[in-house]
Amino acid sequence: DRASSEGLLHAALVAPGSPRHERTSVQLSADAWSKRELLLDRVARARDGAELAAQLRDQRPDSDGYLTCWRVAREWLRRRVPAQVAEVDEPLLALERLRDHLDVLESRLRRQEQDLRGASEDVARGIDVLVRRAHGQVRRLNQQLDGIQFGSIHGIRVEIRRIERMDQILRALRLGEAQELLFISSIPIEEALDEIFRRYGGGGRAGAQRLLDYREYVELVVEIRRQSTGEWEPANPTKVSTGEAIGIGAALMMVVLTEWERDANLLRARRTAGSLRFLFLDEANRLSRDNLAVLFDLCRTLDLQLLIAAPEVARAEGNTTYRLVRHVADDGREEVIVSGRRAVASDAPAADAPEVSPEALDSSSDAPNDLITS
Repeated sequence: DRASSEGLLHAALVAPGSPRHERTSVQLSADAWSKRELLLDRVARARDGAELAAQLRDQRPDSDGYLTCWRVAREWLRRRVPAQVAEVDEPLLALERLRDHLDVLESRLRRQEQDLRGASEDVARGIDVLVRRAHGQVRRLNQQLDGIQFGSIHGIRVEIRRIERMDQILRALRLGEAQELLFISSIPIEEALDEIFRRYGGGGRAGAQRLLDYREYVELVVEIRRQSTGEWEPANPTKVSTGEAIGIGAALMMVVLTEWERDANLLRARRTAGSLRFLFLDEANRLSRDNLAVLFDLCRTLDLQLLIAAPEVARAEGNTTYRLVRHVADDGREEVIVSGRRAVASDAPAADAPEVSPEALDSSSDAPNDLITS
């Protein structure tokens, strides 16, 4: 009667036809003790429920103690459940509302899972788009490389290839196989991405950054074709001469600069004069005449200007040699006198060109330096 008067029982429990009215007080007392033990077990395992469990254990195992336990437990639940559920005084009706609220939350969670699954598919599609764009860029580079030949090299091309183990990661993201790892609340998203990379890509740590970088999904291979064989082969540094290695690298650099110029001009209102295609080479005196001849042949093919430091080839055909001489004037000022000469033929003596006007430049060496342009 006290519980009913305080509104702690649902109307169905106190109705005249309720099955509880047919049970004896001993049976109801045993049932109350069993429910109290179940309540203690559930509260003890709940988050922040240790204090409430201790308070419930302090109550006497009689009718007043059971009523106090129920009142305290209801107050504890009211502070933790949604307001629309906590405002209901009847427990069974509150449980029904709580069940409806959980159904709404489950439906929202399913929608969010679908959204996240779609987001992961968008990541896979975004990486695919970037990879296809890279394929297009490589095709344009190969168009620029078409026709470039020097020495025994009669063809250069760049091959772009997909990496199979990285494609497995894209497949897992696209088909949703990796979704369960993204929903583990106990680990951060970076560790989840690392686990996806380890499980589907066979990698180790630091996989999160690699997983989102489209460049990790492709590999580039430079191939050359020699005049003697006519077949394409990888550009192995141990199988090409120094001049050929420099020429291959210079050719690739020039076509990349050409693409950069093209992209830069697309962003300008009008095209400006000038070019990025200049090649600078230091310590060229380490190259033999044959290697330098290969390099000069490449420069003529690509129509680019080469600036090298090589005093030994001052008389090479078609080159202009600039001589830099450090000079101390009468007033103590240091000057560098620059003079240039051009060799018209390999076996002809070099003709001295008129000296360039001296410019006051700081030089760290008293010895003359020669610069050659081709």
